[in-house]
Amino acid sequence: MNNQKEDAYPVLEKLTAYLEKKGVHYYIDESADPDNNAEKVLNYELLKDKADYIIIIGGDGTFLHTARYFFGSGIPLLGINIGHLGFLTEIETGEIASSLDHLLAGNFSIEKRLVLEARIKNKDKLLYQQQALNDFVIHRGSSSRLIPIEMYINDEIVSTYRADGLIVSTPTGSTAYSLSAGGPILNPQIRAIIVTPICPHSLFIKPMVISQQERIKIIIKGEQKISFAADGASDFQVGSHDEIFIEAAKEELAIIKLPDRTFYSILHKKLNVGLL
Repeated sequence: MNNQKEDAYPVLEKLTAYLEKKGVHYYIDESADPDNNAEKVLNYELLKDKADYIIIIGGDGTFLHTARYFFGSGIPLLGINIGHLGFLTEIETGEIASSLDHLLAGNFSIEKRLVLEARIKNKDKLLYQQQALNDFVIHRGSSSRLIPIEMYINDEIVSTYRADGLIVSTPTGSTAYSLSAGGPILNPQIRAIIVTPICPHSLFIKPMVISQQERIKIIIKGEQKISFAADGASDFQVGSHDEIFIEAAKEELAIIKLPDRTFYSILHKKLNVGLL
């Protein structure tokens, strides 16, 4: 839960009241315990051993932050939206009771989402390793200089260009930053990786969709320091002699899909796709 938002606590009270009424045993993440109820509070590591489902209260940022603790766990996640767009947290606060009725009745499906893994190396030394559900972003930060980028796929050179940055995203992240930069929208059930340049200084550099079997290598030319972020957080400074490797992770994330909530219905509702 995002405990920085005041409207999260009324939603938590509504949620726990529903679960208690139904006789469902539940735990609360330790960072979101308003009543200091030690019997019901666990950290993420203990939740992975105890929980059958994880319910997240917040926006997409909260969902992304929480999701990284459950990559590969097999525990499915369900999001209640108190943010703005709420593409990952698809349940609105007025739908809590009806949505949980479906959940407790087993009237839902589990969708596995592709997760990316990045490693940054300098020669043979591993400098950084992280996973992302949405995307990895290389960006110039506060610098006014374009980034000189070399991109390889399976060790074959594909592009050499200058740009504000580069986004490597999953289909889940195709409706996030990649979309704003001109990338395509992909159904999250497609097993693919999207590579989207940010404002490239070329008319011929376009977004690419490649197989999840491919391995991307990115080399930054020049001497400037570049920022590297996973799901919008954890900035790491990339040096001119560092190499960035990105590929599909072995781990996946399980997400609960309730009835009548297809990717396309959510796309239509959240992004007004198809509306004039």
